[in-house]
Amino acid sequence: MTARIAIVLILLAAGWAAPVTAQTLYKLVDKAGKVTYVDRIPKGFDGEVTPIIIDPATNAASPVRVAPAPKAEEAKKDGKDYNTRRRDDRARLRLALDQAQAKLAAAKKALADGVEPMEDEYQVIQQKIDAAGAKPGAQGPRSNCRRQGNIFVCPTIVPGERYRERQAALEEAVRVAEAELAVAETAFRRGTD
Repeated sequence: MTARIAIVLILLAAGWAAPVTAQTLYKLVDKAGKVTYVDRIPKGFDGEVTPIIIDPATNAASPVRVAPAPKAEEAKKDGKDYNTRRRDDRARLRLALDQAQAKLAAAKKALADGVEPMEDEYQVIQQKIDAAGAKPGAQGPRSNCRRQGNIFVCPTIVPGERYRERQAALEEAVRVAEAELAVAETAFRRGTD
């Protein structure tokens, strides 16, 4: 061992053996509200300074209390050990995941089955077709069309507002089910790590 290392070790040992005295820290709050803790106040600091005196003798004599882990407290309440609770949590999360998957599958099936309009979801519109190239007195493209000047007006049955509202509700149900499934998948992954 070199003499230099020996001197450092002796000084360190002497420093540890020396009685510990109180120390002062300072809480600095600048004009922007930023809080900093330092052992010396910087020159020219323009803000609020609060001295904090730390007495190691007082702190060393304080009893150290360690709060029990939350898992241990839960075990005392329900009488189950950690592994049993973990299995129960995994089963609960798996059930929630399965239910979310089933809900999404049902929403997608309802959307696929709801493509065709229902009887009360139709409406009649007057479709206009250009008749400029048609001969005078010619019949329109369909038997129910009538001519009005240079256009044919043809009544047509199409899906109406009720159909669009139902489709929007079915699509929204799929989006909600997808979001719930994403939440359930995340909870399952985090809960079973």
